[in-house]
Amino acid sequence: MHTSDRARELHDRAIIVDAHNDTLVLRLSRDEHLDVTERDERYHLDVPRALEGGLTCCFFMVGSSTLDQSLELVDGTWRLVEDHPDQVILATGAADIERAKAEGRLAIIGQLESCTCLNGSLAVLRDLYRLGVRVANLTHGEGGEGTTQHENSPFDFCEPADREQARRGPGLTDFGREVIAECNRLGIVIDLAHASDASFYEAVELCATPPIFSHGAVFAQCPHWRGLTDDQLRLLADAGGVMGMACVPFFIDREAPSMERMIDSIQHVIELVGPDHVGLGADYDGMREGLVPIPASVERLPELTEALVRRGFDDETVLKVLGGNFLRVLREVAG
Repeated sequence: MHTSDRARELHDRAIIVDAHNDTLVLRLSRDEHLDVTERDERYHLDVPRALEGGLTCCFFMVGSSTLDQSLELVDGTWRLVEDHPDQVILATGAADIERAKAEGRLAIIGQLESCTCLNGSLAVLRDLYRLGVRVANLTHGEGGEGTTQHENSPFDFCEPADREQARRGPGLTDFGREVIAECNRLGIVIDLAHASDASFYEAVELCATPPIFSHGAVFAQCPHWRGLTDDQLRLLADAGGVMGMACVPFFIDREAPSMERMIDSIQHVIELVGPDHVGLGADYDGMREGLVPIPASVERLPELTEALVRRGFDDETVLKVLGGNFLRVLREVAG
């Protein structure tokens, strides 16, 4: 796609934030080293291509089901920073991200994709905070004993009636409520991606700071369980939160995913709740093997900026969508 002068200028000026990435955990699952400073086109993202694509900050998944896995991934982020300080910053707040932009480095935010790795212990949450974790998904969809919600989250296409019924489910466990309170106290952003509908509604009410929905879809545009309904989008916006539009094709359109359909979803959020509550949560290296994301890999992020410009959004809106909205939440919650 040709990039216009205006899109190129906006892209260069923007602080671009991707609110979810699975590259480290995918590499770990393959018993590969976690040094992502080498260009490797088997993956959707590495540091050279991230900087080439203009990315300023990436939320790296550093924990989900087990504490052992989480500690391996956290160690991987620390080794990246220690071994490559000219390329990478471990960010714990908005100022670090702004510094990364000024210095041409990539800021990494540590993100749990589930609190199951905490083993029911708030002390572990506090320790992971000390190690740099600043975003916490309540769940990766799992439910039951030892998790933050009573029931598993569905993952498939569904109907509006299914969503109405699901919101009346049992919701959060006592531990889930404790995690929210402790994250609010520490300054960890609560992430509601993957939460069941009942858990989502309960969590939004309990959050004392703006929550996010780091990576997912817009249900009105593509009827998947991982899409926020209009009612959920309104509640998230009322709480000051932001949803991240994932690059997963079947989140964008059930039949014919495209960049234009992705922009349709972003436009739907903007028209529904305004320009302050939508951003990018690519889910690079976190989708089923063989799927081609939109954009296809991180160095092609200028295609997203060009598509936003072509759709007719003003400069301020484009800058908010590319990263300004997630930066605001981080500033409000983590400092």
